[in-house]
Amino acid sequence: MPVERITLRFVTTELTRPFENRWQRYHTWTKLVLEVDDGAETGLGECAAMETPFYNYETIDTAWHITERYLAPMVLSAGASTPEEAAAAWAEVDGHEETKGGVEAALWDLRARKANQPLCVALGGAVRPVPVGATAGIEPTVDELLANLDRLRGRGYQRVRVKIRPGWDVEPLRSAVRAFPDLPLLADANAAYPESAVDDLAALDDLGLAGIEQPFPRHLLDTTAALQARIATPICLDEQVHSTHEARRVCLLKAGRMVNIKVGRVGGLAEARKVHDICRDEGVDLLVGGKWDQGVGRWCALALATLPGITLPSDIGPSGDYYLDDAADTKVEFDRPGWVTPRDAPGLGTRLAANARIERELHITA
Repeated sequence: MPVERITLRFVTTELTRPFENRWQRYHTWTKLVLEVDDGAETGLGECAAMETPFYNYETIDTAWHITERYLAPMVLSAGASTPEEAAAAWAEVDGHEETKGGVEAALWDLRARKANQPLCVALGGAVRPVPVGATAGIEPTVDELLANLDRLRGRGYQRVRVKIRPGWDVEPLRSAVRAFPDLPLLADANAAYPESAVDDLAALDDLGLAGIEQPFPRHLLDTTAALQARIATPICLDEQVHSTHEARRVCLLKAGRMVNIKVGRVGGLAEARKVHDICRDEGVDLLVGGKWDQGVGRWCALALATLPGITLPSDIGPSGDYYLDDAADTKVEFDRPGWVTPRDAPGLGTRLAANARIERELHITA
């Protein structure tokens, strides 16, 4: 049955504690949540775009506009009912991967619900426990960072990503490694460093980090490869990999030994599976990342993390560690410290909560 209606909603959630990355500090987070309806069943997807154009050029406002003006009408007029049919309908739309990924995820959820199977099974994974990592943002002081890391370690997280930027790197990382020698730490730069900082980043090699994530901007892949050849610490690529083409380039140049797959960044679950297959075949370790996903996006990322090539702890921990309420009626929770499992239920296994804080809503029909 073709999709008859697509609903767009801005959903705002409040963080349990402030979070700061290289760009700004957050207290609340608003996401675009999509719902597709074929008259018999509905599916949900969460767009990964942020409110600001720093991580990526897309924002929740551009995502709303592109979905309302282009993607939704294309899906409806084509009579699409599957992710593949939707992708064919919007094939001429250049870029906007995070926007496409939100609609595509909703169609995956719809298909899995109609097939009465969990989304993880529909993707080729399984209902099984997967290991979980966490993210620690930039803090006002090193002592506050160490306190946060101690909290996350106490929760059982198997790896912690520590956000860094020029001026907040060597001292906090060295202090963290000394304080928690048995806790794997991944230094995440979010492409904050210029090409001239190669020597500064190479100096981090002595700290014994689990990895250095996305040190340089996306266009400096050769520089990233040169740094990886110089250091023993694995480099993890994030913003560098927006497609299967870029995944192949990373593998060819040996630019990193890890890849962080984000559903939105690569344009959806179908492309994410392809990136997974390429990296697995090349022996590149994989994790599933997130961008402070709310409940819908977190369950989606968890389904992807059950694929066999996901070898590292993924950023899919309990939503209660991030949000006072994640806007989903069923929350991601630990089965045991450091492990989470998808629900053995159709699709995502969750719906939008009745008390979700909806800032804006639009229904688009055929």
